[in-house]
Amino acid sequence: MTEEAPAALPGFERLKALVGEWRGRTPHGRDIGLTYRLTANGSALLESWNLGEGRESLTIYHMDGDLLLASHFCPLGNQPRLALRRAAADRLEFRFRDGSNLDPATDAHQHSFWIEFHGPDAIVRSETYREGGEDETEAVRYDRSPEVDRQSGSAH
Repeated sequence: MTEEAPAALPGFERLKALVGEWRGRTPHGRDIGLTYRLTANGSALLESWNLGEGRESLTIYHMDGDLLLASHFCPLGNQPRLALRRAAADRLEFRFRDGSNLDPATDAHQHSFWIEFHGPDAIVRSETYREGGEDETEAVRYDRSPEVDRQSGSAH
């Protein structure tokens, strides 16, 4: 798999395995909740970020022909669209393709990210935001939350 022709469909299938609840903590000590769920008859994966009181962002992963796209709906009020640029067995890398409500040369926006899979219950996700040509990157480890039986309240 090269940058020119990543394996998009297997990458999308790999992402679908993330369905569930995840928890992480930034290097600055902020807790983040992350939820993945399938929608649109399994043709889209919704990634929902709980960033704190009243702050949420969304990323929707979906295929467009043989491309895997990630449309990010950011609290900054813009919507960068990223495409899978590199796929390996345990890592998917996305880069900025285009977006709405932003000038990529000057406005702060998500410019790239990658997800590393560390078994079925842990991932590391690194995001790079770009503003005025300057990049800021942060990586966070997320662990899958135990599934809770809604009727009994017990984890399994």
